[in-house]
Amino acid sequence: MEDIGQMRFGIMCNGLTFPAWAACCLQSLLALEGVKPNLLIITPEPGPPHGWREKLRKVVLLKGLFWFLYRRLFIDTRSTALRPIHMEHAFSEVPRVVCDVFREGNCPGYFSNEEIATIRGYELDFILRFGTGVIRGDILNVPRYGVWSFYYGDEEKYRGDPPCFWEIYNGDVVTGASLRRLTDCPDAGIILHKGFFKTVNQSYVRNRDAAFFGSADWAARVCKDIRNGCTTHLNVSPLRSTAPVFHTPNNWQLVRFILKLIRNFLMNQFNSLFRIDQWNIGIGNVPIHTFLTPEAKPEICWLPKPARGRSLADPFGIREGSRTTILVEDYHYRTQKGCISVVKSMANNSFSAPKPVIDLPVHLSYPYLLEFQDDVFCVLAREHGPEVSLYRAKVFPNNWVKIGTLIKGFAAMDPTVFPYEGRWWLLCTDGDAGPDNKLYAWYASDLLGPWLPHAATPLKTDVRSSRPAGTPFVHQGELYRPAQDCSETYGGAVVLNRIIRLTPTEFEEEPVRVVKPYPNSPYPDGLHTISSVGDITIIDGKRRIFIPHAFREVLRSKINRVRRYVLGRLGSISVFATMNSYRLGEQGARESVED
Repeated sequence: MEDIGQMRFGIMCNGLTFPAWAACCLQSLLALEGVKPNLLIITPEPGPPHGWREKLRKVVLLKGLFWFLYRRLFIDTRSTALRPIHMEHAFSEVPRVVCDVFREGNCPGYFSNEEIATIRGYELDFILRFGTGVIRGDILNVPRYGVWSFYYGDEEKYRGDPPCFWEIYNGDVVTGASLRRLTDCPDAGIILHKGFFKTVNQSYVRNRDAAFFGSADWAARVCKDIRNGCTTHLNVSPLRSTAPVFHTPNNWQLVRFILKLIRNFLMNQFNSLFRIDQWNIGIGNVPIHTFLTPEAKPEICWLPKPARGRSLADPFGIREGSRTTILVEDYHYRTQKGCISVVKSMANNSFSAPKPVIDLPVHLSYPYLLEFQDDVFCVLAREHGPEVSLYRAKVFPNNWVKIGTLIKGFAAMDPTVFPYEGRWWLLCTDGDAGPDNKLYAWYASDLLGPWLPHAATPLKTDVRSSRPAGTPFVHQGELYRPAQDCSETYGGAVVLNRIIRLTPTEFEEEPVRVVKPYPNSPYPDGLHTISSVGDITIIDGKRRIFIPHAFREVLRSKINRVRRYVLGRLGSISVFATMNSYRLGEQGARESVED
Protein backbone atom coordinates (compact mmCIF):
# COMPACT_ATOMS: atom_id res chain seq x y z
CA MET A 1 0.00 0.00 0.00
CA GLU A 2 1.25 3.42 -0.94
CA ASP A 3 2.05 5.66 2.03
CA ILE A 4 0.90 9.12 1.05
CA GLY A 5 1.21 10.68 4.52
CA GLN A 6 -0.93 13.73 5.22
CA MET A 7 -3.48 14.51 2.52
CA ARG A 8 -3.82 18.22 1.73
CA PHE A 9 -6.79 19.54 -0.17
CA GLY A 10 -8.01 22.87 -1.43
CA ILE A 11 -11.56 24.23 -1.53
CA MET A 12 -12.62 26.22 -4.58
CA CYS A 13 -15.68 28.28 -3.75
CA ASN A 14 -17.39 31.66 -4.24
CA GLY A 15 -17.19 32.48 -0.53
CA LEU A 16 -17.33 30.98 2.94
CA THR A 17 -21.10 30.59 3.04
CA PHE A 18 -21.95 27.10 1.81
CA PRO A 19 -25.25 25.31 1.21
CA ALA A 20 -25.94 22.77 3.95
CA TRP A 21 -25.15 19.76 1.75
CA ALA A 22 -21.71 21.22 0.90
CA ALA A 23 -21.11 21.96 4.60
CA CYS A 24 -21.87 18.29 5.33
CA CYS A 25 -19.43 17.27 2.61
CA LEU A 26 -16.70 19.42 4.14
CA GLN A 27 -17.46 18.16 7.66
CA SER A 28 -17.09 14.56 6.50
CA LEU A 29 -13.65 15.45 5.11
CA LEU A 30 -12.62 17.27 8.28
CA ALA A 31 -13.59 14.19 10.30
CA LEU A 32 -11.05 12.02 8.45
CA GLU A 33 -7.74 11.41 10.16
CA GLY A 34 -4.77 12.54 8.08
CA VAL A 35 -6.84 14.76 5.77
CA LYS A 36 -6.72 18.55 6.20
CA PRO A 37 -7.70 21.67 4.24
CA ASN A 38 -4.61 23.54 3.10
CA LEU A 39 -5.98 26.33 0.89
CA LEU A 40 -9.18 28.24 0.16
CA ILE A 41 -9.44 29.35 -3.46
CA ILE A 42 -12.01 32.13 -3.63
CA THR A 43 -13.38 32.75 -7.11
CA PRO A 44 -16.00 35.41 -7.87
CA GLU A 45 -19.36 34.31 -9.15
CA PRO A 46 -19.59 34.65 -12.93
CA GLY A 47 -20.87 38.09 -13.79
CA PRO A 48 -23.88 38.72 -16.02
CA PRO A 49 -23.24 38.98 -19.75
CA HIS A 50 -23.47 42.22 -21.69
CA GLY A 51 -27.04 43.47 -21.95
CA TRP A 52 -28.10 41.17 -19.14
CA ARG A 53 -31.00 43.33 -17.95
CA GLU A 54 -32.76 43.15 -21.31
CA LYS A 55 -32.08 39.42 -21.61
CA LEU A 56 -33.33 38.82 -18.09
CA ARG A 57 -36.53 40.76 -18.82
CA LYS A 58 -37.18 38.70 -21.94
CA VAL A 59 -36.48 35.40 -20.20
CA VAL A 60 -38.75 36.18 -17.27
CA LEU A 61 -41.60 37.56 -19.36
CA LEU A 62 -41.49 35.12 -22.26
CA LYS A 63 -40.54 31.69 -20.94
CA GLY A 64 -38.88 31.72 -17.53
CA LEU A 65 -41.37 33.46 -15.26
CA PHE A 66 -42.92 30.34 -13.76
CA TRP A 67 -39.55 28.74 -13.02
CA PHE A 68 -38.31 31.99 -11.48
CA LEU A 69 -41.32 32.04 -9.13
CA TYR A 70 -41.15 28.30 -8.38
CA ARG A 71 -37.49 28.55 -7.48
CA ARG A 72 -37.98 31.57 -5.23
CA LEU A 73 -41.18 30.38 -3.51
CA PHE A 74 -40.47 26.67 -3.13
CA ILE A 75 -36.90 25.58 -3.82
CA ASP A 76 -35.02 28.39 -2.08
CA THR A 77 -37.34 28.48 0.95
CA ARG A 78 -38.04 24.77 1.52
CA SER A 79 -34.81 23.01 0.54
CA THR A 80 -32.82 21.82 3.53
CA ALA A 81 -29.84 21.08 1.30
CA LEU A 82 -29.65 24.71 0.17
CA ARG A 83 -29.87 26.23 3.64
CA PRO A 84 -26.87 28.61 3.94
CA ILE A 85 -24.20 27.65 6.48
CA HIS A 86 -21.42 30.12 7.27
CA MET A 87 -18.12 28.26 7.86
CA GLU A 88 -15.68 31.08 8.61
CA HIS A 89 -14.98 29.52 12.03
CA ALA A 90 -14.06 26.15 10.51
CA PHE A 91 -11.48 27.64 8.12
CA SER A 92 -10.24 30.66 10.07
CA GLU A 93 -6.64 29.36 10.06
CA VAL A 94 -6.62 28.07 6.48
CA PRO A 95 -4.68 30.21 3.96
CA ARG A 96 -6.74 31.71 1.19
CA VAL A 97 -6.16 33.17 -2.22
CA VAL A 98 -8.60 35.23 -4.28
CA CYS A 99 -8.48 34.38 -7.99
CA ASP A 100 -10.06 36.28 -10.86
CA VAL A 101 -11.08 33.63 -13.37
CA PHE A 102 -10.83 35.13 -16.86
CA ARG A 103 -11.67 34.35 -20.45
CA GLU A 104 -9.31 32.97 -23.08
CA GLY A 105 -10.79 33.57 -26.47
CA ASN A 106 -14.50 32.84 -26.18
CA CYS A 107 -14.07 30.31 -23.35
CA PRO A 108 -14.30 31.40 -19.68
CA GLY A 109 -12.80 29.58 -16.72
CA TYR A 110 -9.03 30.06 -16.93
CA PHE A 111 -6.62 30.95 -14.11
CA SER A 112 -3.64 33.24 -14.69
CA ASN A 113 -0.10 31.87 -14.60
CA GLU A 114 0.60 33.78 -11.37
CA GLU A 115 -2.47 32.29 -9.67
CA ILE A 116 -1.55 28.79 -10.81
CA ALA A 117 2.00 29.23 -9.49
CA THR A 118 0.65 30.36 -6.13
CA ILE A 119 -1.74 27.39 -5.85
CA ARG A 120 0.97 24.97 -6.97
CA GLY A 121 3.11 26.09 -4.05
CA TYR A 122 0.66 24.56 -1.56
CA GLU A 123 1.27 21.03 -2.96
CA LEU A 124 -2.38 20.00 -2.86
CA ASP A 125 -3.53 16.42 -3.38
CA PHE A 126 -6.89 17.53 -4.73
CA ILE A 127 -9.17 20.54 -5.02
CA LEU A 128 -12.84 20.16 -4.17
CA ARG A 129 -14.82 22.62 -6.23
CA PHE A 130 -18.10 24.25 -5.23
CA GLY A 131 -19.74 27.24 -6.83
CA THR A 132 -20.72 28.03 -10.40
CA GLY A 133 -18.98 28.51 -13.71
CA VAL A 134 -16.66 26.41 -15.87
CA ILE A 135 -13.02 25.67 -14.95
CA ARG A 136 -10.45 24.95 -17.66
CA GLY A 137 -6.73 24.97 -18.31
CA ASP A 138 -3.61 24.14 -16.32
CA ILE A 139 -5.34 24.48 -12.94
CA LEU A 140 -6.96 21.07 -13.51
CA ASN A 141 -3.55 19.37 -13.37
CA VAL A 142 -2.03 21.29 -10.47
CA PRO A 143 -3.31 19.01 -7.66
CA ARG A 144 -1.95 15.48 -7.54
CA TYR A 145 -5.39 13.94 -8.05
CA GLY A 146 -7.04 16.80 -9.91
CA VAL A 147 -10.04 19.05 -9.34
CA TRP A 148 -13.22 17.32 -8.14
CA SER A 149 -16.79 18.46 -8.66
CA PHE A 150 -20.27 17.01 -8.14
CA TYR A 151 -22.58 16.28 -11.04
CA TYR A 152 -26.27 15.45 -10.72
CA GLY A 153 -27.92 13.25 -13.31
CA ASP A 154 -27.07 9.95 -14.98
CA GLU A 155 -24.49 10.96 -17.59
CA GLU A 156 -25.92 8.37 -19.99
CA LYS A 157 -29.27 10.19 -20.06
CA TYR A 158 -28.93 13.77 -18.83
CA ARG A 159 -26.75 16.84 -19.19
CA GLY A 160 -27.60 20.36 -18.15
CA ASP A 161 -29.98 21.87 -15.59
CA PRO A 162 -31.84 21.92 -13.28
CA PRO A 163 -30.38 19.06 -11.23
CA CYS A 164 -32.73 16.18 -10.35
CA PHE A 165 -35.64 17.80 -12.21
CA TRP A 166 -35.95 15.99 -15.50
CA GLU A 167 -35.94 12.56 -13.85
CA ILE A 168 -39.34 13.40 -12.30
CA TYR A 169 -40.58 15.03 -15.49
CA ASN A 170 -39.68 11.97 -17.60
CA GLY A 171 -40.86 9.41 -15.05
CA ASP A 172 -37.43 7.87 -14.28
CA VAL A 173 -37.49 5.66 -11.19
CA VAL A 174 -33.92 6.57 -10.16
CA THR A 175 -31.93 9.80 -9.97
CA GLY A 176 -28.20 9.52 -10.57
CA ALA A 177 -25.27 11.53 -9.24
CA SER A 178 -21.50 11.37 -9.49
CA LEU A 179 -18.29 12.91 -8.18
CA ARG A 180 -15.95 13.65 -11.06
CA ARG A 181 -12.42 14.67 -11.76
CA LEU A 182 -12.72 17.60 -14.16
CA THR A 183 -11.07 17.72 -17.56
CA ASP A 184 -10.76 20.47 -20.16
CA CYS A 185 -13.92 19.21 -21.84
CA PRO A 186 -16.99 20.06 -19.73
CA ASP A 187 -18.85 17.04 -21.13
CA ALA A 188 -16.06 14.58 -20.27
CA GLY A 189 -14.88 13.70 -16.78
CA ILE A 190 -13.32 10.88 -14.79
CA ILE A 191 -15.94 9.25 -12.57
CA LEU A 192 -14.52 8.97 -9.05
CA HIS A 193 -17.72 7.72 -7.40
CA LYS A 194 -21.24 7.23 -8.63
CA GLY A 195 -24.61 6.37 -7.15
CA PHE A 196 -28.35 6.17 -7.71
CA PHE A 197 -31.25 7.23 -5.51
CA LYS A 198 -34.94 6.42 -5.73
CA THR A 199 -36.69 9.33 -7.44
CA VAL A 200 -39.09 11.13 -5.11
CA ASN A 201 -41.69 11.66 -7.80
CA GLN A 202 -44.06 13.83 -5.75
CA SER A 203 -41.62 16.51 -4.60
CA TYR A 204 -38.80 18.16 -6.52
CA VAL A 205 -37.32 19.67 -3.34
CA ARG A 206 -37.20 16.30 -1.58
CA ASN A 207 -35.77 14.55 -4.63
CA ARG A 208 -33.05 17.16 -4.98
CA ASP A 209 -32.26 17.17 -1.25
CA ALA A 210 -31.98 13.37 -1.20
CA ALA A 211 -29.42 13.36 -4.00
CA PHE A 212 -27.43 16.31 -2.60
CA PHE A 213 -27.23 14.99 0.96
CA GLY A 214 -26.86 11.37 -0.18
CA SER A 215 -23.72 12.21 -2.17
CA ALA A 216 -22.16 14.52 0.41
CA ASP A 217 -19.83 11.86 1.84
CA TRP A 218 -18.43 10.76 -1.52
CA ALA A 219 -15.37 13.03 -1.41
CA ALA A 220 -14.46 11.44 1.94
CA ARG A 221 -15.09 8.02 0.39
CA VAL A 222 -12.60 8.73 -2.43
CA CYS A 223 -10.08 9.99 0.14
CA LYS A 224 -10.37 6.64 1.91
CA ASP A 225 -9.63 4.89 -1.38
CA ILE A 226 -6.52 7.02 -1.88
CA ARG A 227 -5.26 6.36 1.63
CA ASN A 228 -5.86 2.63 1.10
CA GLY A 229 -3.82 2.71 -2.10
CA CYS A 230 -6.85 2.16 -4.37
CA THR A 231 -6.17 4.88 -6.95
CA THR A 232 -6.55 3.09 -10.28
CA HIS A 233 -9.98 4.58 -10.99
CA LEU A 234 -8.63 8.12 -10.45
CA ASN A 235 -6.61 8.04 -13.67
CA VAL A 236 -8.77 6.18 -16.15
CA SER A 237 -9.79 7.70 -19.48
CA PRO A 238 -12.44 10.42 -19.21
CA LEU A 239 -15.99 9.35 -19.87
CA ARG A 240 -17.57 11.57 -22.51
CA SER A 241 -21.32 12.01 -22.26
CA THR A 242 -23.41 12.02 -25.42
CA ALA A 243 -26.71 12.48 -23.58
CA PRO A 244 -29.06 15.28 -24.66
CA VAL A 245 -28.58 18.67 -23.02
CA PHE A 246 -31.51 19.86 -20.91
CA HIS A 247 -32.20 23.46 -19.98
CA THR A 248 -34.32 25.34 -17.47
CA PRO A 249 -37.97 24.39 -18.13
CA ASN A 250 -40.16 26.88 -19.90
CA ASN A 251 -43.53 27.94 -18.56
CA TRP A 252 -45.51 25.17 -20.27
CA GLN A 253 -43.06 22.48 -19.17
CA LEU A 254 -43.25 23.67 -15.57
CA VAL A 255 -47.07 23.60 -15.64
CA ARG A 256 -46.93 20.00 -16.87
CA PHE A 257 -44.36 19.24 -14.19
CA ILE A 258 -46.58 20.62 -11.40
CA LEU A 259 -49.52 18.57 -12.69
CA LYS A 260 -47.34 15.46 -12.63
CA LEU A 261 -46.31 16.17 -9.04
CA ILE A 262 -49.96 16.49 -8.04
CA ARG A 263 -50.89 13.29 -9.86
CA ASN A 264 -48.03 11.37 -8.28
CA PHE A 265 -48.90 12.71 -4.84
CA LEU A 266 -52.56 11.68 -5.12
CA MET A 267 -51.66 8.22 -6.42
CA ASN A 268 -49.12 7.67 -3.63
CA GLN A 269 -51.57 8.83 -0.99
CA PHE A 270 -54.36 6.63 -2.32
CA ASN A 271 -52.11 3.57 -2.39
CA SER A 272 -50.73 4.21 1.08
CA LEU A 273 -54.14 4.87 2.66
CA PHE A 274 -56.17 2.05 1.15
CA ARG A 275 -53.68 -0.67 0.22
CA ILE A 276 -50.96 -2.60 2.00
CA ASP A 277 -48.16 -4.92 0.96
CA GLN A 278 -48.81 -8.49 1.99
CA TRP A 279 -45.92 -10.95 1.80
CA ASN A 280 -45.82 -14.74 1.81
CA ILE A 281 -43.23 -17.50 1.57
CA GLY A 282 -42.51 -19.70 -1.46
CA ILE A 283 -40.32 -22.79 -1.82
CA GLY A 284 -38.51 -23.87 -4.96
CA ASN A 285 -37.01 -27.36 -5.19
CA VAL A 286 -33.86 -26.12 -6.93
CA PRO A 287 -30.48 -24.88 -5.63
CA ILE A 288 -30.06 -21.12 -5.42
CA HIS A 289 -27.53 -20.91 -8.26
CA THR A 290 -30.33 -21.95 -10.65
CA PHE A 291 -31.54 -18.35 -10.49
CA LEU A 292 -28.30 -17.23 -12.16
CA THR A 293 -29.58 -18.75 -15.40
CA PRO A 294 -31.14 -16.10 -17.67
CA GLU A 295 -34.94 -16.17 -17.60
CA ALA A 296 -34.94 -18.99 -15.04
CA LYS A 297 -38.36 -19.33 -13.39
CA PRO A 298 -38.34 -22.49 -11.24
CA GLU A 299 -41.72 -23.67 -10.03
CA ILE A 300 -42.61 -22.20 -6.63
CA CYS A 301 -44.87 -23.77 -4.02
CA TRP A 302 -46.47 -21.05 -1.88
CA LEU A 303 -47.53 -21.36 1.72
CA PRO A 304 -51.24 -20.79 2.48
CA LYS A 305 -52.20 -17.13 2.30
CA PRO A 306 -51.80 -15.33 5.63
CA ALA A 307 -54.74 -13.54 7.19
CA ARG A 308 -55.46 -10.15 5.59
CA GLY A 309 -53.79 -8.20 8.38
CA ARG A 310 -50.65 -10.35 8.48
CA SER A 311 -47.48 -10.85 6.42
CA LEU A 312 -44.77 -13.51 6.34
CA ALA A 313 -41.46 -12.40 4.84
CA ASP A 314 -37.65 -12.68 5.07
CA PRO A 315 -37.43 -16.49 5.11
CA PHE A 316 -34.27 -18.32 6.21
CA GLY A 317 -34.15 -22.05 6.79
CA ILE A 318 -32.28 -25.09 8.05
CA ARG A 319 -32.48 -28.48 6.37
CA GLU A 320 -32.73 -31.51 8.70
CA GLY A 321 -32.89 -34.68 6.65
CA SER A 322 -36.02 -34.41 4.50
CA ARG A 323 -37.56 -31.73 6.71
CA THR A 324 -37.14 -27.96 6.33
CA THR A 325 -37.50 -25.51 9.20
CA ILE A 326 -37.96 -21.86 8.26
CA LEU A 327 -37.75 -18.73 10.38
CA VAL A 328 -39.72 -15.74 9.06
CA GLU A 329 -40.65 -12.20 9.95
CA ASP A 330 -44.25 -12.45 11.17
CA TYR A 331 -45.74 -8.95 10.84
CA HIS A 332 -49.15 -7.82 12.14
CA TYR A 333 -50.52 -4.59 10.67
CA ARG A 334 -52.73 -3.79 13.65
CA THR A 335 -49.77 -3.63 16.03
CA GLN A 336 -47.27 -2.52 13.33
CA LYS A 337 -44.72 -4.87 14.86
CA GLY A 338 -43.06 -8.04 13.71
CA CYS A 339 -41.78 -11.04 15.62
CA ILE A 340 -39.79 -14.08 14.50
CA SER A 341 -41.92 -17.16 13.86
CA VAL A 342 -41.13 -20.71 12.78
CA VAL A 343 -42.74 -22.69 9.97
CA LYS A 344 -42.00 -26.43 9.62
CA SER A 345 -42.48 -28.75 6.67
CA MET A 346 -44.86 -31.64 7.27
CA ALA A 347 -44.93 -35.21 5.98
CA ASN A 348 -47.64 -34.44 3.40
CA ASN A 349 -45.58 -31.64 1.74
CA SER A 350 -47.51 -28.99 3.66
CA PHE A 351 -46.22 -26.55 6.30
CA SER A 352 -47.25 -25.88 9.87
CA ALA A 353 -48.88 -22.62 10.92
CA PRO A 354 -46.43 -19.87 11.97
CA LYS A 355 -45.50 -20.04 15.65
CA PRO A 356 -43.61 -17.17 17.40
CA VAL A 357 -40.19 -18.16 18.76
CA ILE A 358 -38.47 -14.76 19.29
CA ASP A 359 -40.79 -11.97 20.35
CA LEU A 360 -39.46 -8.74 21.89
CA PRO A 361 -41.14 -5.40 22.66
CA VAL A 362 -39.52 -3.97 19.50
CA HIS A 363 -40.03 -4.81 15.85
CA LEU A 364 -37.92 -7.75 14.58
CA SER A 365 -37.26 -8.83 11.00
CA TYR A 366 -34.79 -10.63 8.72
CA PRO A 367 -33.92 -13.64 10.96
CA TYR A 368 -30.65 -14.48 9.21
CA LEU A 369 -29.69 -18.09 10.04
CA LEU A 370 -26.25 -19.68 9.88
CA GLU A 371 -24.73 -22.94 11.06
CA PHE A 372 -21.29 -22.89 12.66
CA GLN A 373 -19.44 -25.46 14.79
CA ASP A 374 -22.53 -27.67 15.23
CA ASP A 375 -24.62 -24.74 16.48
CA VAL A 376 -27.39 -22.74 14.82
CA PHE A 377 -27.17 -18.96 15.12
CA CYS A 378 -29.60 -16.19 14.23
CA VAL A 379 -28.50 -12.62 13.47
CA LEU A 380 -31.12 -9.98 14.31
CA ALA A 381 -31.18 -6.19 14.14
CA ARG A 382 -33.11 -3.98 16.54
CA GLU A 383 -34.56 -0.63 15.43
CA HIS A 384 -34.79 0.90 18.92
CA GLY A 385 -31.54 0.99 20.88
CA PRO A 386 -29.98 0.08 17.54
CA GLU A 387 -27.71 -2.95 17.50
CA VAL A 388 -27.02 -6.19 15.65
CA SER A 389 -27.48 -9.11 18.04
CA LEU A 390 -26.39 -12.74 17.80
CA TYR A 391 -28.65 -15.48 19.14
CA ARG A 392 -27.83 -19.17 19.58
CA ALA A 393 -30.40 -21.94 19.55
CA LYS A 394 -30.42 -23.87 22.81
CA VAL A 395 -33.08 -26.11 21.30
CA PHE A 396 -33.67 -25.35 17.62
CA PRO A 397 -35.97 -23.73 16.62
CA ASN A 398 -38.01 -22.95 19.74
CA ASN A 399 -35.49 -21.87 22.37
CA TRP A 400 -33.02 -19.02 21.71
CA VAL A 401 -30.56 -17.14 23.88
CA LYS A 402 -28.74 -13.92 23.06
CA ILE A 403 -24.97 -14.50 23.28
CA GLY A 404 -23.52 -11.24 21.99
CA THR A 405 -23.83 -7.91 20.24
CA LEU A 406 -21.93 -7.70 16.97
CA ILE A 407 -22.54 -4.02 16.15
CA LYS A 408 -23.78 -1.38 18.57
CA GLY A 409 -25.22 2.09 17.92
CA PHE A 410 -25.96 1.45 14.25
CA ALA A 411 -29.47 1.14 12.78
CA ALA A 412 -28.59 -1.87 10.65
CA MET A 413 -31.10 -3.08 8.09
CA ASP A 414 -31.05 -6.73 6.99
CA PRO A 415 -27.60 -7.63 8.45
CA THR A 416 -26.09 -10.52 6.52
CA VAL A 417 -23.17 -12.48 8.01
CA PHE A 418 -21.02 -14.95 6.07
CA PRO A 419 -17.45 -16.33 5.94
CA TYR A 420 -15.24 -15.46 2.99
CA GLU A 421 -11.49 -15.95 2.45
CA GLY A 422 -10.64 -16.48 6.11
CA ARG A 423 -12.79 -13.71 7.58
CA TRP A 424 -16.33 -13.18 8.74
CA TRP A 425 -18.20 -10.40 6.96
CA LEU A 426 -21.27 -8.41 7.95
CA LEU A 427 -23.09 -6.39 5.29
CA CYS A 428 -26.15 -4.18 5.85
CA THR A 429 -27.67 -0.80 5.10
CA ASP A 430 -28.35 2.09 7.50
CA GLY A 431 -31.95 2.72 8.48
CA ASP A 432 -31.13 6.28 9.55
CA ALA A 433 -29.48 7.24 6.25
CA GLY A 434 -32.14 5.75 3.96
CA PRO A 435 -32.57 1.99 4.41
CA ASP A 436 -32.17 1.12 0.73
CA ASN A 437 -29.28 3.33 -0.42
CA LYS A 438 -25.86 2.75 1.13
CA LEU A 439 -24.11 -0.57 1.74
CA TYR A 440 -21.99 -0.81 4.91
CA ALA A 441 -19.53 -3.53 5.87
CA TRP A 442 -17.66 -4.90 8.89
CA TYR A 443 -15.27 -7.83 9.20
CA ALA A 444 -13.90 -10.03 11.99
CA SER A 445 -11.63 -13.02 12.47
CA ASP A 446 -14.23 -14.67 14.73
CA LEU A 447 -18.01 -14.74 14.62
CA LEU A 448 -18.21 -13.13 18.07
CA GLY A 449 -15.84 -10.35 17.03
CA PRO A 450 -14.39 -7.90 17.56
CA TRP A 451 -15.96 -6.48 14.41
CA LEU A 452 -14.08 -3.72 12.56
CA PRO A 453 -15.58 -1.34 9.98
CA HIS A 454 -14.41 -1.75 6.40
CA ALA A 455 -11.86 0.93 5.54
CA ALA A 456 -14.04 2.29 2.72
CA THR A 457 -17.49 1.92 4.24
CA PRO A 458 -20.06 2.82 2.98
CA LEU A 459 -19.10 0.68 0.04
CA LYS A 460 -21.68 1.83 -2.51
CA THR A 461 -24.77 3.98 -2.98
CA ASP A 462 -27.35 2.39 -5.23
CA VAL A 463 -31.03 1.94 -4.44
CA ARG A 464 -31.08 -0.77 -7.13
CA SER A 465 -28.57 -3.16 -5.54
CA SER A 466 -27.35 -2.18 -2.06
CA ARG A 467 -29.71 -3.57 0.59
CA PRO A 468 -29.05 -7.28 1.36
CA ALA A 469 -31.73 -9.73 0.24
CA GLY A 470 -30.74 -13.21 1.43
CA THR A 471 -27.86 -15.64 1.70
CA PRO A 472 -24.64 -15.08 -0.26
CA PHE A 473 -23.54 -18.23 -2.10
CA VAL A 474 -20.56 -19.57 -4.04
CA HIS A 475 -21.02 -21.01 -7.52
CA GLN A 476 -18.16 -22.19 -9.72
CA GLY A 477 -15.67 -20.52 -7.39
CA GLU A 478 -17.33 -17.09 -7.43
CA LEU A 479 -19.22 -15.38 -4.61
CA TYR A 480 -22.68 -13.94 -5.28
CA ARG A 481 -24.64 -11.55 -3.06
CA PRO A 482 -28.42 -11.11 -3.34
CA ALA A 483 -29.56 -7.49 -2.97
CA GLN A 484 -32.86 -5.68 -3.19
CA ASP A 485 -33.90 -3.53 -6.11
CA CYS A 486 -36.07 -0.85 -4.48
CA SER A 487 -35.99 1.61 -7.38
CA GLU A 488 -39.63 1.20 -8.42
CA THR A 489 -41.10 -0.05 -5.17
CA TYR A 490 -39.86 -1.42 -1.87
CA GLY A 491 -38.81 -5.02 -2.45
CA GLY A 492 -39.49 -4.84 -6.18
CA ALA A 493 -36.95 -7.50 -7.21
CA VAL A 494 -33.70 -9.19 -6.20
CA VAL A 495 -30.39 -8.50 -7.94
CA LEU A 496 -27.68 -11.17 -7.81
CA ASN A 497 -24.32 -9.36 -7.58
CA ARG A 498 -21.02 -11.09 -8.31
CA ILE A 499 -18.42 -9.95 -5.79
CA ILE A 500 -15.21 -9.29 -7.67
CA ARG A 501 -13.11 -8.05 -4.75
CA LEU A 502 -13.73 -8.04 -1.00
CA THR A 503 -10.87 -7.25 1.40
CA PRO A 504 -10.63 -5.01 4.50
CA THR A 505 -9.72 -2.09 2.18
CA GLU A 506 -11.34 -2.93 -1.18
CA PHE A 507 -14.76 -3.78 -2.52
CA GLU A 508 -16.10 -4.28 -6.00
CA GLU A 509 -19.17 -6.09 -7.29
CA GLU A 510 -21.28 -6.17 -10.43
CA PRO A 511 -24.92 -7.12 -11.03
CA VAL A 512 -25.29 -10.24 -13.16
CA ARG A 513 -28.95 -11.26 -12.85
CA VAL A 514 -32.27 -9.72 -11.79
CA VAL A 515 -34.76 -12.12 -10.21
CA LYS A 516 -38.19 -10.58 -10.76
CA PRO A 517 -41.50 -11.46 -9.13
CA TYR A 518 -43.60 -14.24 -10.60
CA PRO A 519 -46.23 -12.35 -12.63
CA ASN A 520 -48.73 -15.23 -12.80
CA SER A 521 -48.41 -16.21 -9.15
CA PRO A 522 -50.59 -15.06 -6.25
CA TYR A 523 -47.73 -12.66 -5.36
CA PRO A 524 -46.83 -10.74 -8.53
CA ASP A 525 -45.93 -7.33 -7.04
CA GLY A 526 -42.56 -7.85 -5.36
CA LEU A 527 -39.76 -10.19 -4.26
CA HIS A 528 -37.10 -9.16 -1.76
CA THR A 529 -35.52 -12.26 -0.18
CA ILE A 530 -33.91 -15.32 -1.74
CA SER A 531 -32.13 -17.75 0.56
CA SER A 532 -30.44 -21.10 0.15
CA VAL A 533 -31.34 -24.15 2.22
CA GLY A 534 -29.25 -27.02 0.91
CA ASP A 535 -30.64 -28.06 -2.45
CA ILE A 536 -33.79 -25.94 -2.18
CA THR A 537 -34.37 -22.18 -2.35
CA ILE A 538 -36.81 -20.11 -0.32
CA ILE A 539 -38.19 -16.78 -1.53
CA ASP A 540 -40.89 -14.35 -0.51
CA GLY A 541 -43.46 -12.62 -2.70
CA LYS A 542 -45.63 -9.53 -2.39
CA ARG A 543 -49.15 -8.62 -3.40
CA ARG A 544 -51.00 -5.35 -2.95
CA ILE A 545 -54.31 -5.82 -1.14
CA PHE A 546 -57.09 -3.73 0.37
CA ILE A 547 -57.95 -4.20 4.04
CA PRO A 548 -60.74 -2.35 5.90
CA HIS A 549 -58.57 -0.93 8.67
CA ALA A 550 -55.68 0.12 6.44
CA PHE A 551 -56.74 3.77 6.47
CA ARG A 552 -56.75 3.99 10.26
CA GLU A 553 -53.42 2.22 10.70
CA VAL A 554 -51.65 4.15 7.95
CA LEU A 555 -53.05 7.45 9.22
CA ARG A 556 -51.70 6.66 12.69
CA SER A 557 -48.32 5.85 11.18
CA LYS A 558 -48.28 9.14 9.23
CA ILE A 559 -49.14 11.12 12.37
CA ASN A 560 -46.25 9.47 14.22
CA ARG A 561 -43.93 10.21 11.29
CA VAL A 562 -44.94 13.88 11.26
CA ARG A 563 -44.44 14.08 15.02
CA ARG A 564 -40.93 12.63 14.74
CA TYR A 565 -40.15 15.00 11.86
CA VAL A 566 -41.29 18.07 13.85
CA LEU A 567 -39.26 17.02 16.88
CA GLY A 568 -36.26 16.44 14.66
CA ARG A 569 -36.60 19.86 13.04
CA LEU A 570 -36.80 21.53 16.43
CA GLY A 571 -33.50 19.92 17.31
CA SER A 572 -31.80 20.92 14.05
CA ILE A 573 -30.20 24.19 15.05
CA SER A 574 -26.77 23.73 13.44
CA VAL A 575 -25.06 22.02 10.55
CA PHE A 576 -24.00 19.29 12.94
CA ALA A 577 -27.65 18.55 13.70
CA THR A 578 -28.34 18.51 9.98
CA MET A 579 -25.56 15.98 9.54
CA ASN A 580 -26.95 13.82 12.32
CA SER A 581 -30.39 13.96 10.72
CA TYR A 582 -29.15 12.65 7.40
CA ARG A 583 -26.34 10.44 8.73
CA LEU A 584 -24.02 11.35 5.88
CA GLY A 585 -20.69 11.77 7.56
CA GLU A 586 -18.45 9.09 8.83
CA GLN A 587 -19.80 9.87 12.32
CA GLY A 588 -16.62 8.45 13.73
CA ALA A 589 -15.48 4.86 13.56
CA ARG A 590 -18.47 2.85 14.69
CA GLU A 591 -17.01 0.41 17.19
CA SER A 592 -18.20 -3.18 17.31
CA VAL A 593 -18.41 -4.61 20.81
CA GLU A 594 -19.19 -7.97 22.28
CA ASP A 595 -21.66 -8.35 25.12
